[in-house]
Amino acid sequence: MAFKDGNSPSLGSKSALALLTLVGVIIGIRQIEFGADFNSFHNWSLIGCAVIFWFRLVWSLFGFIKRKVSWFEGIAVGIGYGGMVYGFTTWGTQILSANIFWDIIGIVLFSIGSVINSFSDYQRNVWKQRSENKGRIYTGGLFRYAMHINYFGDSIMFIGFAVVTQNVISFLPVLAIILNLIFLQTPKMHDHLKNKYGAEFLDYESRTKKFIPFVY
Repeated sequence: MAFKDGNSPSLGSKSALALLTLVGVIIGIRQIEFGADFNSFHNWSLIGCAVIFWFRLVWSLFGFIKRKVSWFEGIAVGIGYGGMVYGFTTWGTQILSANIFWDIIGIVLFSIGSVINSFSDYQRNVWKQRSENKGRIYTGGLFRYAMHINYFGDSIMFIGFAVVTQNVISFLPVLAIILNLIFLQTPKMHDHLKNKYGAEFLDYESRTKKFIPFVY
């Protein structure tokens, strides 16, 4: 993922990303529908997480992401997200028996992560739209607790979705996503912000945790 200045609607590539993800959601839900005990709380939990994930993705793509999204990124991420959601819904129906306790824990984590990610992006977007804030870095709201609080929210959300599946294999893609966010995306974003905001960013960096509030 590249971080560049300047806005671009990128409607084609964003739409491709959303549609490819939707394909994975639909196929995954159909996989649940044709399985046994479709009306179980566990299966409805899987469906709910898949659908909410997609709607949040669309809201983020077209509401908050202003930078250019290349066709390569749109297709690659769309296939990745679609495959992951399909995998989660499939793996979640392959367990011998579901425990409602873990469904509830997973839903709580999924919900908390979703709110952290979406609300932090919303706060920043509202602040950025004010003319007096043009050219300045946003350090308020939830971003005062961690420089990449939105990434942290995504991580909690994916962990919650994996918990809902109650299948250990689901944690493999989640681990890959979290490691990518911490060791690849965060350093790239830091370099971009440092080049863009200079001393203002360095001051923010010196007093704010990177990823996990109050910890790291």
